[in-house]
Amino acid sequence: MSLWSITPWQSLIIGVLLVIAVAIGGAKMWGKTVIGFPVERRDLLQTVVTTGRVTALARVAVASQLLGSIAEVHVEAGDRVRAGELLVQLRDEEERAVLDQARATEQELSARLKQIGTVDEPVNEQRLGEAEAALRQTQNSYGRIQNLYDAGISSRSELDEAVRARDVATGTVERERLQLTSSRPAGSDIKLAQARLNQARAAVSAAREQRARTIIRAPGDGTVIARNVEVGDVVQPGAVLLVLSRTGRTQITAQIDEKNLGLLRVGQDAVVSADAYPDKSFPARLATVVPAVDAQRGTVEVRCDVVDPPSYLVPDMTVSLEIEVARHSKVLTIPSESLRDASTTPWVLVVRNGRAVRQPVVLGTRGSGSSEVTKGLAEGEMVLPGGTILPVGSRIRLQHVAGENNRAH
Repeated sequence: MSLWSITPWQSLIIGVLLVIAVAIGGAKMWGKTVIGFPVERRDLLQTVVTTGRVTALARVAVASQLLGSIAEVHVEAGDRVRAGELLVQLRDEEERAVLDQARATEQELSARLKQIGTVDEPVNEQRLGEAEAALRQTQNSYGRIQNLYDAGISSRSELDEAVRARDVATGTVERERLQLTSSRPAGSDIKLAQARLNQARAAVSAAREQRARTIIRAPGDGTVIARNVEVGDVVQPGAVLLVLSRTGRTQITAQIDEKNLGLLRVGQDAVVSADAYPDKSFPARLATVVPAVDAQRGTVEVRCDVVDPPSYLVPDMTVSLEIEVARHSKVLTIPSESLRDASTTPWVLVVRNGRAVRQPVVLGTRGSGSSEVTKGLAEGEMVLPGGTILPVGSRIRLQHVAGENNRAH
């Protein structure tokens, strides 16, 4: 078949084959096109990231002191309350009846004490005066009869009757005098009435306190985080009706891998974001590093203070916690994704003379964003992503990618 006898269809196939051959030859000559990241000198911020929960230092369980039935519940879970605000009302019919009875007894004894001072004393003075007058009369009668008896005019029986009348009058005077003394301010009647009145007042106070226990109020400012009762429920003494998170110091509690223990210092700044509000964040500060390791989980507990907690923050909310543990100025960095065998003997593929070269490196600050290189690379060199599959020594064509300010985690 001569060249002049080739059909158009055959010419098209030959052209495609020639293009493929040229492409293959060019690839072998110029190498595979790959992406490269520059080795850059920049400030590197190292952080430790974990998940934690919001905790309030003061959590109060509000309970009933009485056996009773719930009459009213004035709050719901999530409500903010003030100190002294009414939370729960128990049925108090029995307590009110006891209080009313104690008050009535107090009023009665108070009136009796007043009567002793204003009525009994004057009456007793009058009766004593009458008794003393009667005594003088019987004494005069006795003296007259005694004289008649001595003169032989009066009989013995008349004398005995005069003696008996005199003795009775004397006894009456003594009794009335004692009664008057008792009704005076320092007397026994006053003291006894005052003692009974004091007992009645104590009974009123006890009844008032018992009734007050049917009214359950907030012990302080806070938020209701749990409501365990409804109207009509019968509750036992000590049964938890509500749980309050007291307003005040708020913390984030988290578990951090023990390998980061040496990086943590009290006072380090942190940034917190709630899983429910991922577009919002707020500052915190590391307050406590518990000096103990959980052997089962290999973690240490840390607590961060939230100085100004946002309004949407509630106890037990899940949050992401990022603690700033170090800041390094003007160090050589590469993207952490370019590292290979990072946990054992780290190395990278670096572009040199148009070829991919295996280069061991020594790392400083490490993380998932950027890593510091202390030995093995020079500023301005290009490294390949760790996911690039390429034989060492292969000729490559480099597609440059500008570096970014990655943060180490």
